[in-house]
Amino acid sequence: MGTTESRRKRLKLALRKRLRPQSQEMERVIDELEADQFAVDATLSDLTSGEGMPPGFNPNSHFAPGVPRLRTLLVGLSSRAAGGDTEDAADVARVAEIMHLAVVIHDAALGRQGGRRRRVARRLIRGSAHWLGGNHLSLRALELARAVPSPEVLGEAMDTMRELAEGHALSEDLRHRDATEADYREYAESHSGALYSFCTRAGAHLGGADRSTIGALGRYGRHVGVAWHAVEDQWILELDAEEMARSLARRSATGRPTLPIIRALNEDPIVDDLLDRICGGELDASAEFIDRVRRSGGLMAAKKLVVEESMAARRSLRRLPDSPYIATMDRIAVDLVNGPYSLTV
Repeated sequence: MGTTESRRKRLKLALRKRLRPQSQEMERVIDELEADQFAVDATLSDLTSGEGMPPGFNPNSHFAPGVPRLRTLLVGLSSRAAGGDTEDAADVARVAEIMHLAVVIHDAALGRQGGRRRRVARRLIRGSAHWLGGNHLSLRALELARAVPSPEVLGEAMDTMRELAEGHALSEDLRHRDATEADYREYAESHSGALYSFCTRAGAHLGGADRSTIGALGRYGRHVGVAWHAVEDQWILELDAEEMARSLARRSATGRPTLPIIRALNEDPIVDDLLDRICGGELDASAEFIDRVRRSGGLMAAKKLVVEESMAARRSLRRLPDSPYIATMDRIAVDLVNGPYSLTV
């Protein structure tokens, strides 16, 4: 069996494991989504390398070929749910993936500057992240969006980038002060919420959907994005001590708030000292840190947000006609609660 065929088979198995088809219609949906995913995987590395990227940047370190991408799934599902031609779904998914990588690089570039808990993070981020690289990717995403036959996709991409820029401004602010839960919500909506809403709104435009359908699918994507953001916050407390320390230091350096920790810092002053110790390499403080976060209600706060956003996402679908694509989107929202949901972010 050739390499390409093997990769496609692994990808289809991964999709089937996550979406759990229960009918022939669902099997057909997976076949269609697998084609989108493979088409995106096949070109992402080339699209995010070459002239304009910083020296030493390796795009492959940011991708996981063969693992289902939730953004790509949402583009394909929303375009098909809207009943239109899906030939351009992979192109729109590439736009979303490149915008996501631009966000990652911009956030990492923030962490290269000085400040509290930044020294550890600078060793983790290293020199592959650079503002110019993020800007190059943003321009590349706009070029791809402009080439999509549906002209509304370019407008959606530009609106999304404006919202992402507002999120970066908030990140910079949060590098210099403690975040509140309101800050967290704003951050989640301006990062994951905005990008995932782009996926579903742009997909709806590909299908020629009316304004009501575009709005409903856009709300679904935003709620799923915020829920996914909170799911990641839960996962960080399930990592081993060394990886958790790296992740916490990186988040602190880039100004990304973490909901369970925000709640814990407000409830227990000892958590702040433990967080400093962990980011400084004292891994033996991890067990007490996790215990105090749990007892503060921080983990439950994240779980509650996932449930609320999942329910809101499902409500957004109710006004749309039943189809195997809508059913799959509903299942994705449910699985965010039931987790773990092993898709790349």
